[in-house]
Amino acid sequence: MSDPSVYFLTEEQLRTHFEEQVREFVFGGYEPQETPALVLLGRRGQGDAGRRPCAAELPGARPVRSMSVGPCRLSFMINVHDVDWTTGHLPGQVCGVPDHLLNMLSPAPEVRAEAFEGFYAEAHDHGAVDPCTALSLPFLFAMADDPATPDRAKIVRLLLGIGRESMNRDPEVDCYTVNGVESTAHVAITAEIPERAEHFVHYAADPDPSVRRPAIEAVGLFLADGRRAARILAGRLPAEGGIVERLLVVRTLARLTLRLPQTRAIVVSLLEGLIDGPERPHIDASVRLSALAHLALIAPERATGSVGLVSDAIALLQDIAKAPTTEKLCDGCGTCTWPLHVRGRVVAPTTRPAHLATDRFDPDHLWEEHSPVSSVLRTLHTVLGDRITERTDLLVAQLTSPDVAIRYDAIPMTKHLPGALPRPVLTSLLDLLPDDWAAARIIQGGFSGWLGGRFQIAPEDTELLLDALADHTATLRTAHGPDVWATGNAVVREAYQEAVMTLADHRDPRALPDLLRSLESGVDDWRALYGVSGYPQAASRLVPLLADGLRHINPARPSAPIPAGLYLSCLAELKDPIAIPVLTDALTRAVRHQSWGMVTDALDALASFGPDAHPAHAFVQPLTDAPPEAVRSAARATLNALTDPQAPRSARAKNTNGYGLEPPY
Repeated sequence: MSDPSVYFLTEEQLRTHFEEQVREFVFGGYEPQETPALVLLGRRGQGDAGRRPCAAELPGARPVRSMSVGPCRLSFMINVHDVDWTTGHLPGQVCGVPDHLLNMLSPAPEVRAEAFEGFYAEAHDHGAVDPCTALSLPFLFAMADDPATPDRAKIVRLLLGIGRESMNRDPEVDCYTVNGVESTAHVAITAEIPERAEHFVHYAADPDPSVRRPAIEAVGLFLADGRRAARILAGRLPAEGGIVERLLVVRTLARLTLRLPQTRAIVVSLLEGLIDGPERPHIDASVRLSALAHLALIAPERATGSVGLVSDAIALLQDIAKAPTTEKLCDGCGTCTWPLHVRGRVVAPTTRPAHLATDRFDPDHLWEEHSPVSSVLRTLHTVLGDRITERTDLLVAQLTSPDVAIRYDAIPMTKHLPGALPRPVLTSLLDLLPDDWAAARIIQGGFSGWLGGRFQIAPEDTELLLDALADHTATLRTAHGPDVWATGNAVVREAYQEAVMTLADHRDPRALPDLLRSLESGVDDWRALYGVSGYPQAASRLVPLLADGLRHINPARPSAPIPAGLYLSCLAELKDPIAIPVLTDALTRAVRHQSWGMVTDALDALASFGPDAHPAHAFVQPLTDAPPEAVRSAARATLNALTDPQAPRSARAKNTNGYGLEPPY
């Protein structure tokens, strides 16, 4: 990077430029400081003849009016384009990073959001560290240092991510930018970030907790003096008023020992003091549980008595439940506002159910959660590994906790238990079904096979599961009326529909009435289509409904609102000859519109009936000369199936294009 000293304006040049071109737009009556706080601009001690043009003077430069107040913003407007951003780019390629950096300071939130998105896409995409990423560091640190900078927490987290990704890369391995240009930016960043570690120490004491969180992690990751890092982190514990930050401090202490093993003794001593020490305002049950889990992680000899470890953890979990998570209610997430789909029309829900909000307590975890303690419990499950008995005891304690947030977050953890669900865990899950929010998460996330559920149910427990789900649907019908499938309460609707679909996965006859009702009404019938093929005994009722739905498909757009191939596959799987005229009619319509994908699907469905579909021979024969090769091949295979009883016959597999995961568009 070029020496920044050559890009300083003299103080007089800065003041003149400010008074003539910037002041009226920037401060609007606010008096500037006597001495600018950040004088990074132009060449120090030289006149205008010896400096580069500033950003405000460049052709096509953004107007100064778009920027917000403060010397830091003025510095950026003038200085950011003085850097050579072409490194790592192909000849003639324009780097958008300087504009993204400028727009991060915009007073408009939507402009800043777009700037962060653009920066990540160009300079840090999927953890990339390119030359422009390294060139951005001084500007990012300058923004993070200025208390007036908007979205400082995002900037500090961005710096943490850049430093962490760089340190995780092998300095001896060649790296390349997305343009194929060789880059050693990760080596430069790995050297530079620790030199700036004191900035993170300062941020870790910031009044804003959202700034402190990434800074706490950065102290443990970048500070070269491990003992000092441990002391700083330990000092943050009594200073933090929030449980999220205190738990983050404990975890960062444990991770410090992985980076700097020489700190293990001091960290172990600190964690033991948290576990066994006297009661203090900042050392509550959550902190003790975190210390216990992380001590077992970094000192495995403490985890050899796993029964004692789990019993201690459960006791602490019970103490935590005495002061449960503050119930912050959701103000409208994607689940509680999930719309209905009626014959392709989107209908907004009429009820917004109240339920507990989620948050990103653990930045390392992919999903938002309900309780900050969940990251600690995941660590404890990692420590226990394949100790199924102990993990079962812990999961049952989580699933039966008086703290609703802990119960909710235990549901996805159950999926990671090896092997079939132990009976105590299964019964604890089923006991949560009266809670609609929990029921939807349990069934959709673990039992519903059409969504690839990951719960493995022992064969002897299948009847227990199906009876519990059938009782659950009956309870919902009693509470909300017979048409719960189409209720305006999105959470209740999801819980009910997922239960019905799980019954349908097992071809349970108790699911059939709701599947029929869905196809008749057209309400979320896209979902019912994934269960009807298991009921050939009801073909006389299902085929006319499927035929009606198929007639609503426009052959010119055969994948919207529901794929025609899904209807055709259902008709084939029912194996009832009354479906053959329906398939022939669909084939004729598709050929007329030259909808070749739908033609191929219809041919495959007819072939599954073999000689029973011979009346369709006259409609299939001409297609052996159709323009697309795929259609000609499918037509020949269908003719073979219609004339040869020994020809292989199989229904086309259901669509795997994502329509089983979410409603069609």
